[in-house]
Amino acid sequence: MEITYFGLNSIRLRGREATVLIDPYEPKLGLAPVRLNVQVVILTHEDPTHFSMQGLGNDYHLVSGAGEFEIKGVAMHGIQTFHDARHGAERGKNFVYVLDIDDLRVCHLGHLGHPLDEGQLDAIGSKIDVLCVPVGGGSHIGSAQATEIVNQIEPKLVVPISYKLPGLTLLAQDLEPVDKFAKEMGATDLTPQPKLQLSLSPSSEETKLVILEPRGAAAGAAVAGAAVE
Repeated sequence: MEITYFGLNSIRLRGREATVLIDPYEPKLGLAPVRLNVQVVILTHEDPTHFSMQGLGNDYHLVSGAGEFEIKGVAMHGIQTFHDARHGAERGKNFVYVLDIDDLRVCHLGHLGHPLDEGQLDAIGSKIDVLCVPVGGGSHIGSAQATEIVNQIEPKLVVPISYKLPGLTLLAQDLEPVDKFAKEMGATDLTPQPKLQLSLSPSSEETKLVILEPRGAAAGAAVAGAAVE
């Protein structure tokens, strides 16, 4: 399985049988548009103005909401949470997704805006290989809450998402930088990797931080309006 980060909450999981794109962002937020061939698109919350399907073609399955799904060999479990700390009163629902793909388990916390309770942690379960966690604050959890959740879930690898990037518009520029979360995690190497490739569950007993290159920000900075594939 290959994991690519585009920026904000957008992650691509490329498996042997299918490619899954989570939270394709709206280019008006300041990042380069995403053009991909994917089989599954997951939306983790209910505000359609944050997402864009342009450039993804028409031959994909759209998944949102809570429940169990299986498409092209990828098992997905949507767990209801909230986009704010007031049970959705400000920003509505958020859906955490746990995906089983290529014998690996990935959890994407979406636009989570509050700490997880015991029921939500039980629904996520144990043995998470990769946890994608928002860390930049704003309308999401910040670095301190993200670190607490990482310690509760104890994934093998943690990939930070939704943090401050060059080029973000006024709608998203109040996010904190990723190095604040890295400091909370005790990490010193902030060199981003182009992508994360895994064939087996990582053997490390301690959680490892993996910062991925935000391809949407890199392309947008290089050429105005450039797309990423």
